[in-house]
Amino acid sequence: MGALVLVLLTAGTAMSGSALDQLRGAVTRPVPVVPRRDAPRPDMVWVPDRYIPAPGAPQGVHVPAHWERRTSEREFYVPPLMVCEPTTGVCQTSPAGVRGPVESRTGP
Repeated sequence: MGALVLVLLTAGTAMSGSALDQLRGAVTRPVPVVPRRDAPRPDMVWVPDRYIPAPGAPQGVHVPAHWERRTSEREFYVPPLMVCEPTTGVCQTSPAGVRGPVESRTGP
């Protein structure tokens, strides 16, 4: 764009004043601002990726990061999750449900 402006400016009388004003306006126009993203709802809790122990999976199973909804002080609604055993790649769906706090859980 800078080279185009330079060529147009060095062309001299080939461009009218209004054309240069339009070009200058287009080049110096502010960049559009991305709208601010809303914060998550206050009852939503982010649970990062984690590995939990599981029978038949010596390294545990991978539980992907997800949002949970707080239903009470000690209970959270957990969405259905695809839980995978990392060494075999075998995955299964853990059903949605209400569970205790993530730090006291032994399952997804």
